[in-house]
Amino acid sequence: MRKLLAAALLVLACPPMADAARLERGPYLESMTKDMVTARFRVDTSSPAWFSYGAAPDCERFLTPVQAVKEHKVQLFGLLPDTTHCYRLYLPADQSTGVYKAFEGNFTTFRDETKPYFSFMAFGDSGSGSEEQYELAAQMDKFRPDFVVHTGDVLSDGEDADADDQYFEPYAGLLARTPFFLALGNHDYGRDVKNSAGKGFLKTNFTPFHSVPYTGLPPHYYFFDDANARFFVLDVNAFSGAKFAPDLAPGSKQYKWLEKYLAKASDKTWKFVVVHQPLYSTGAHPEVEGQLQALEPLFLKYKVDLVLQGHDHDYERTFPVKEGMTDEASGIIYLTLGGGGNQLYIQRRNEDWSAKFLPVYHFAVFNIKEKNLKMSVYNKAGEEIDTLEIQK
Repeated sequence: MRKLLAAALLVLACPPMADAARLERGPYLESMTKDMVTARFRVDTSSPAWFSYGAAPDCERFLTPVQAVKEHKVQLFGLLPDTTHCYRLYLPADQSTGVYKAFEGNFTTFRDETKPYFSFMAFGDSGSGSEEQYELAAQMDKFRPDFVVHTGDVLSDGEDADADDQYFEPYAGLLARTPFFLALGNHDYGRDVKNSAGKGFLKTNFTPFHSVPYTGLPPHYYFFDDANARFFVLDVNAFSGAKFAPDLAPGSKQYKWLEKYLAKASDKTWKFVVVHQPLYSTGAHPEVEGQLQALEPLFLKYKVDLVLQGHDHDYERTFPVKEGMTDEASGIIYLTLGGGGNQLYIQRRNEDWSAKFLPVYHFAVFNIKEKNLKMSVYNKAGEEIDTLEIQK
């Protein structure tokens, strides 16, 4: 097999020619499961590509040729669960008969329920290109989570023209080895989020460059599983006036979808929900009453463990809260993880259910093993600023 691939690729040992096709973005990983992953990348000119992969160290076990385009999307199927795979990306070397290796990396697939342990990282509101964003990203790159959750506002104005500076460059190392699961924030809908001029904005600036699981309505809402957990990523922007965001009021399509798959997740040990606008927060943005009234009863009914939020540029952890009151027995913990790089917010009011509020740049790392969850939150200096442990 290796000889066949080598013959097919005619790999050059020398560096690429001056006018060879070159990577402009990526590769970056998205939409992983236990047996597949989507790899995406951009080249500087429309060009074919060849993607080889396999269980490490056999990086050329399989070869996938890709047609000539600038924006490449490669779905790798037939992967082994809980296995480190390596991959190589080859591009044409102009003025020659061969190709060159443009990138080599690795990733590890998700686990099934027979191995109930995993780790993930979460952060949000990062789209800024600020010095603080890059400092925080450098600390994040030191970790090796199984995947990353982003709570929304990936870009400052949602425009793909800003995506390299505000997303793909600061997280390049993580993106090449770790799948990111993105929630849509209000800024990801563009400046015209609340009026008719925003029509088609996501189809131009987001959808062509990102892949999410086909378990809901891409790119708005979906769920994914890893080990003994299910994650629900919602689009709650309609509650705040986003004209082209899907409705999430009771009776809506997204609401019915959410209730259906929350009910089907009764066999999961852990249930997490990811939203952009927070249900509970003492930061700059007031809570949206309609959102709280629509979603909290569902989260309580189906025993959601944690709600990960963004929008407010700060870190906040609540006590277990139910209907506006601290309730250790049946309440839900809400985490605002909005300090990814934008200007920070101060606390605007005091609430008994607020356990900790910090106006700092931060990210959170979660480690789950069977019925135990441990979270550590770090600032841009790599210092631990908060912890949480849940034992079920």
